[in-house]
Amino acid sequence: MTKLGASLAPSSSAAEEQVTQKQDEVSATTINTENERGYSFFDAILRPERILQIGILGLSTHLAYNKYYNMDAEHMEIMQMGLVATAAIIVGIYSSFKASRQNPDVLPDFNSIYLIFIPLMMSLLFDKDNAPANVAFVTNCLQMSPFYRLPMQMIFIALHTVNYSFEEKWSYIAAVPINYLIYQTLAKISCLKSLDKIDCSLFSILLTNVLYLNTSDLLCFQVLQKTFTAFVIVVVINSAVSFLTRDMSNGVIRSMLLFSVFLVGFPLGIKKLLSIEGKDPLVWIIDYIIGSKVRQTILFTWLGSLVFLIPNLLIFKSNFTLNTSRKVWHFLILILISYPFTLDPEFVKISLSGTIVLFLCVEYLRYLKLEPFGEFLDSRLRSFADFRDDKGPLIISYIYLIVGIATPLLISNSPVGLIGLGVGDSLASIVGSKWGRTAWPGTGKTVEGTSAFIVSTFLVSVIFKQYLGYFKEISSLNLILTCTLSGVLEGNSLLNDNILIPAFMLVAEHILS
Repeated sequence: MTKLGASLAPSSSAAEEQVTQKQDEVSATTINTENERGYSFFDAILRPERILQIGILGLSTHLAYNKYYNMDAEHMEIMQMGLVATAAIIVGIYSSFKASRQNPDVLPDFNSIYLIFIPLMMSLLFDKDNAPANVAFVTNCLQMSPFYRLPMQMIFIALHTVNYSFEEKWSYIAAVPINYLIYQTLAKISCLKSLDKIDCSLFSILLTNVLYLNTSDLLCFQVLQKTFTAFVIVVVINSAVSFLTRDMSNGVIRSMLLFSVFLVGFPLGIKKLLSIEGKDPLVWIIDYIIGSKVRQTILFTWLGSLVFLIPNLLIFKSNFTLNTSRKVWHFLILILISYPFTLDPEFVKISLSGTIVLFLCVEYLRYLKLEPFGEFLDSRLRSFADFRDDKGPLIISYIYLIVGIATPLLISNSPVGLIGLGVGDSLASIVGSKWGRTAWPGTGKTVEGTSAFIVSTFLVSVIFKQYLGYFKEISSLNLILTCTLSGVLEGNSLLNDNILIPAFMLVAEHILS
């Protein structure tokens, strides 16, 4: 969706990078000017793109309040918790700002509004049981010492779990240090470049739920949780091995040693942690696939498509811009998942759960460049990396993509991630970079790109509703409202699209259903 200068003809990715750099320069100039004349909180909030974002999130919150507040005591209690947490955040921000003599550096980033909105709405709509902990985590947006913030979160949880048993209360309180540890790990690995503070906070909340809080018996979730736990365990073991062999002179042998530990430890961990129907997971998955011709057809279609498409995309990649070649994957995932999901949703969700962890394994091997495949993976993935991936040591785009697509399907069987990222974001980026002329203020994204997002997502959503059986609970009128709000929000936000689009579309879909 980046606006492309008429006299220049760089690739879409290069244009996006130029716009981002220009935005950084404008932001730095604005900060310097504000510091010289005195910072104005209202001037910062009343920027057009921020007004639009606040308006859309405010409207969504209002609709959720009207729908859920009087529905039952459970929904009411979560909304009250959210109100208390939001009030605490506002008081904390105001106190820090006044104590610092109105130094704007102590204020949280504007995107922290999503760190409040997304966990609150997800708790309200999909995870009421773990709401006390997840609502407490929204205070991660406060820029205060963990020696103050963590006890405050624990106190918040204790106050809102008075009627819980002793074990339940302490299990929620224990989630606070776990969440903090995950955040610090992500921040260290990414150097707060590949992932910024908002990304680390959102993913730390997500991973705390996956690894610790959520106890769902759904098969797809068990696969995700146990395989991810096995991945974490073997990474910790490899970290210890890496530390013990840090003085080894032969780097190739050391690298192959770490790879061997991972290659043996990861499947062994899965075997120990994941038992389905009393069977070894490998035996179970083979029996599971063999027992259904539909699953066999889906699997062979996926494998055949990948075997045919991956070499061709790598060969003909030079004929496309980087942006177009990246978006091809978005379209492919839409095609390969949307129809099979209607045939066997459980199998597709199990496959997506395993794929998320598989992508993390690939990134781990690439990140450490472990012999014998690390260098190869790095060169292949770097060829599809954009300027966001070049900011830090991690290549996060493909992991963001699979998480953004899979999350709505895993949570509520919703294809909004597929449609929003596979169609909307792809066409918005392509149309905006080629034909965009009218830029949204403050983002460099274009109105033309946003229009392409809205029209394409609505048309595909209607097709999915009429012919594939999706969106049974929502009217076509509310579908276009969901697509419009999502498109305008995406066009005016600087939060990563692969986080924002699926999360907001999922929330809007359920509120308007």
